[in-house]
Amino acid sequence: MPDAARAVHQGEAITELCAEAAHSDRLSGKIVGRFTGGFYARVDDSIFAVAGSRIWPGPIHLVLDRDPPAVAEGADVHLDPLRLSFPGGTIDLAPAILYLPRAPSASDLGIAAPWMASWAAAKHRPDDLAAVWNDTRAAVENGDLESAAAALEGRGTGLTPSGDDVLAGLLLFCSWSGHSLERLISIAARARTTDLSRNFLRWAARGQSVAPVHMLFTDSSDALCRHGPLRREAFEEAAHIVRGIGHRSGAALLAGLGLAATTWKDRGRDAL
Repeated sequence: MPDAARAVHQGEAITELCAEAAHSDRLSGKIVGRFTGGFYARVDDSIFAVAGSRIWPGPIHLVLDRDPPAVAEGADVHLDPLRLSFPGGTIDLAPAILYLPRAPSASDLGIAAPWMASWAAAKHRPDDLAAVWNDTRAAVENGDLESAAAALEGRGTGLTPSGDDVLAGLLLFCSWSGHSLERLISIAARARTTDLSRNFLRWAARGQSVAPVHMLFTDSSDALCRHGPLRREAFEEAAHIVRGIGHRSGAALLAGLGLAATTWKDRGRDAL
């Protein structure tokens, strides 16, 4: 009998696939990668991560009440509106809470931008992006997000290359500050990188990242204006959590947010 697990949090990528499955009985796909305590599944052109509580809720994440059973890369998966199944296991999707993070307001960004700008300092620059960092910064300062994306996409090391993580930070900030969704989605869709990275970029363009990134603006929000030092402490604690994501992915994403925040702070919201 298949080993059953229960979903706790479900990103919008999975919810959208479930809605599609409701019109076609079920969708089929493949396991396309494994990591400690979980796996990546591809259904249609969407890739999502499945694991226990060791992963944060996010737009392409299915967080379970425990680690899923081991499954071989290349194995078939089947998705219907209430269940994900694969050889040796099933996941009950019914209990899952939809992950819908709050986007920071313009006021939030205005207060946080000076702190965020420090993340783009040379000491925080990803080492494997040194060759393109000055060009990337110049493109961002000139409002040319497309050229910044061309310099970054697919560049660097990691499961999601460092350049893509920086680009995700740029796309996130631009989404939050009111830039054209069509433009941001187009940049993400054209990225010359891995399918996994492109899925992260697609959701960054829609203003969503993993939970700790949104915690930067939601934790201790009552202190946002009235207690600056307290707010700064909470903000830096959240940033420390983000830096711990992946090998260097979190730090690279913060660098991208910092680049965008610097331009937004110095030249206004229409700078990019």
